[in-house]
Amino acid sequence: MNRRCVPAPRSLSLTRWAAAGTVFLLAGAPGALAEEERSGFYLRAGLGANLASGVVLHGKSNDRASRCDEFINPRYAEIPGCTDPGRGSSAGWQTAFDSAYGTLAGLAVGHRVSDWFRMEVETFHRESEYDQTSPVASATGDTAGKLDGEIVRAEDRIGSVSSRNVFLNLIVDLPAAGALTPFAGLGVGVSWTELDYGDLWVRNADPAKIATAAGLPNEDEIRRNLAATTTSKQGELSDRLTAFQALAGVDWEVNDNASLGLQARYVRSDAFEDETEWERLRSHASQLRLDGSEPVTFRIRTEESVAYAALNVFLKLRF
Repeated sequence: MNRRCVPAPRSLSLTRWAAAGTVFLLAGAPGALAEEERSGFYLRAGLGANLASGVVLHGKSNDRASRCDEFINPRYAEIPGCTDPGRGSSAGWQTAFDSAYGTLAGLAVGHRVSDWFRMEVETFHRESEYDQTSPVASATGDTAGKLDGEIVRAEDRIGSVSSRNVFLNLIVDLPAAGALTPFAGLGVGVSWTELDYGDLWVRNADPAKIATAAGLPNEDEIRRNLAATTTSKQGELSDRLTAFQALAGVDWEVNDNASLGLQARYVRSDAFEDETEWERLRSHASQLRLDGSEPVTFRIRTEESVAYAALNVFLKLRF
């Protein structure tokens, strides 16, 4: 019995052509994506360590001399100058701290503009652990003459300095053969910086050592009220700083989609400055008057700009 060949249904034939077309597109896709990745966006994540420079702190207060403090001397109004409008004794002090180590971690989103030029927006967090206490090295105003006996302890402390940073970076890839590509760049940005700060001043417990009261009408009362008192603060100071950074490193291309690298940076920002109240001033609230009419604040600033260097490894993914 003879059998005739029956043509396949048209729908089945179209299915075969569609399948063949899909295979063809998938086979060609990797090359097209790789070409796009080499000239497109990328994501970079890094982790490393930082070395922060030494810090010199300058403190200055709008406090009056302690003999003008109503909590200490109820008869302050009888003393010339204690109610003058030009308030403040110009009391200031200085402390110094050594360099410190810490960590740095961040992310960046970038775009390759040309074969040799890239732009990226970067955010990173750094923390430098000073963990140091420094005695007051020098003082001005009414404070200066009290460090020899009336004030038996005067010191500042820095626990850590941390910052959250956002930078715009311009990066140049240097010519090189092979999978390694050196690069260098510059960035400008903003640094939200926090200083873990502590401050402590302790008066002599012996009323006879309180020189502030010498010759005043109620001398004995002032000596008793001021002896063994403390002035202290422990808290976070903060400032928003403008900053720039210099970058350099090397990028090792693992494949078309990813690379590993090593990056060094140097960051320098404006000088840090913030103002706050004491938690206690001569063992009472940070005020000069019982009615709260003269609150006392002090300002801390760094002598120079805030600077640190960092080294980190990174992973870069190209989209």
